Amino acid sequence: MITEKKPQRLVLLNASEKCYSVLRKMLVCGQIPAGSRLAEVEWSQRLGAQRAALREAMILLTHDGLLIRRATGGFFVPTTEEVHYDSLWDARVVLEIGALELTFGPDAAPQNLSPLKKICSTMEDLHLAGLTMGFYESDFLFHQTLLELSGNEILAKMFSHSAQHFYPLAPVTEDIRKQNQAVVIQEHREIIAKLEANQIKAASELLREHITRAKVAKAWTAR
Repeated sequence: MITEKKPQRLVLLNASEKCYSVLRKMLVCGQIPAGSRLAEVEWSQRLGAQRAALREAMILLTHDGLLIRRATGGFFVPTTEEVHYDSLWDARVVLEIGALELTFGPDAAPQNLSPLKKICSTMEDLHLAGLTMGFYESDFLFHQTLLELSGNEILAKMFSHSAQHFYPLAPVTEDIRKQNQAVVIQEHREIIAKLEANQIKAASELLREHITRAKVAKAWTAR
């Protein structure tokens, strides 16, 4: 039996995409501490990939702002002082509000909001179970799904490359963490309720307040 051998470049690209996807999820959800150096030998072994594929993924993550390269060499997770909060959250407001108004405009087709509701239920389960990283992953997924409802691949890609750091960069107490999570779930559900009632302007304002509140909270924790 003759099997077709994949070109080496294709294998490398596939491996690079895998590394990118895994690392990006970990970085967005705060699973790698700020300031950490990602040693290529260690991470290529952990991800089961060649160093060349891992390096390509790290370069892409640097373009996303999720990693930085320092003069001393190597790839690092940015510290709180190296994250551009204002620009990051301003971009989120523009992208998410724009996508929402596009998705639910006067001539838009009716949307199925059940995926957003399901994510909220998952977030509540994770919140009650104290699974913090899973909660932040679901928070990111909620906003990503809201973008994807627009059906605009370019908007979704822009969001994917700008929506970073959905987690507190500085430590917070357990009580504050639980309070913050409960508020996030409540606000998500209020946005869905406004969309179901076809109150698009009100939903947009709630979304703007939701993102802005997160911006203020993270700016405060970074001090």
